[in-house]
Amino acid sequence: MKITDVQAIPLNIPQKMKFASPTKGFNTESDGHVLVRIITDEGIVGLGEAWRLTPRAVATFIMEALKPRLIGADPRQIEVLWRKMYLDTFRYGRKGMVLNAISGVEIALWDILGKACGAPVYQLLGGACWQQIRAYASLPPYENPEDAAADAADRASEGYHLIKLHQRDLESVVQTRKAIGPDVQLALDVNGCWTPREAVAMARRLEESDVRWLEEPVRPMDDYDGLRFVREHSNIPIAAGENEYTHFGFKSIIEKEAADLLQPDIIKAGGLLPSRKILGMAEAWNLQLITHSFYYGPGVAATAHFVMANPLSDEMEINVTPLENDFISPNLRPVAGKITLSDKPGLGIEIDDDVVEHYRIDK
Repeated sequence: MKITDVQAIPLNIPQKMKFASPTKGFNTESDGHVLVRIITDEGIVGLGEAWRLTPRAVATFIMEALKPRLIGADPRQIEVLWRKMYLDTFRYGRKGMVLNAISGVEIALWDILGKACGAPVYQLLGGACWQQIRAYASLPPYENPEDAAADAADRASEGYHLIKLHQRDLESVVQTRKAIGPDVQLALDVNGCWTPREAVAMARRLEESDVRWLEEPVRPMDDYDGLRFVREHSNIPIAAGENEYTHFGFKSIIEKEAADLLQPDIIKAGGLLPSRKILGMAEAWNLQLITHSFYYGPGVAATAHFVMANPLSDEMEINVTPLENDFISPNLRPVAGKITLSDKPGLGIEIDDDVVEHYRIDK
């Protein structure tokens, strides 16, 4: 089997926001997506998704830097091709957009392998550890605490066992805890906004709200010495890794003892293969691992397959804000807070070509 073509398509599909959302200090590019297709000479097409920031730039990098290195190769040699992409792009950078692009391609390779073997990807990753996945509701940022609490209560009523806020104020956390009650878990992601000492002070104030974890509290987010300081002075577990890349990068988090919970992102960290290596590191160092997954396309499917084969946790983040139109089928939205994967080969999804053509931004 040989790769005959690689396609990377940037999309912009608006979200259907339920409440007004602030823009200051938060990423406002959540409408972007990058769909990856890899075509083979045997008619098998692999589907992938690269992390969404600057979707045109990511798609261009895939087409100009990665595609020439893939044409004619056997797509089933995932380790070989991953190393080729990673080592050959050294001069482009070791983090950020380069790894986002590699991740999208790598996921498509797994989809091809699963389809060629007639098996779902989670079987290739070691087999199912769970019958279902417990989705947790990851909420967007809100302009005021009342909206945060109201939406959190709605999500709790839908069956989610955990609500994650992206607020930076104490009042939102306090009101949300009251709104969801004591039996639904609560986590807080502040996307790197405090100094280490500010983070410690906030962590102490957050304890009364029974926060399960505090995610990326320190700015910059790769200040692992600062993060370790917070972890050493906080009774709330510290989570990090959404913005780290490959097992080489997670080695730094572990060596610095900076986090209690590792959060690799499948379409940021390099794909499924590096994420499995990160899982092995977490297991060896007796750390928790729950993936990050704030997106909508084939990356959601890839993350779900990873979670099915993750012996450390059956939990998966879901961006609860729906899109104007879904571009994968099934869309893998939770039912009563749960996700059930089929046993279809590969990622088990299809692309809605009409939606893709309508929302692509490269024409």
